[in-house]
Amino acid sequence: MRRKYLGYILQFTRSDHGGRHIHVFRENRPLGVFDHRDGPIRGLETVWNADLREAIDRFIVELNERGDWI
Repeated sequence: MRRKYLGYILQFTRSDHGGRHIHVFRENRPLGVFDHRDGPIRGLETVWNADLREAIDRFIVELNERGDWI
């Protein structure tokens, strides 16, 4: 599933490697990963801000509604 919130492209793929996480892009450039347990990792911690947090929160709400993130 891929969605755009506040200028960030967020992608969650079930078929990806183990562990729930969200890949984050901006202008088609990968920024990093938000991990279900560890939060912002793999580069995302360097660009973390309030807008990105809000975008992730909105996306997680949508994933929870679909039963994918819980």
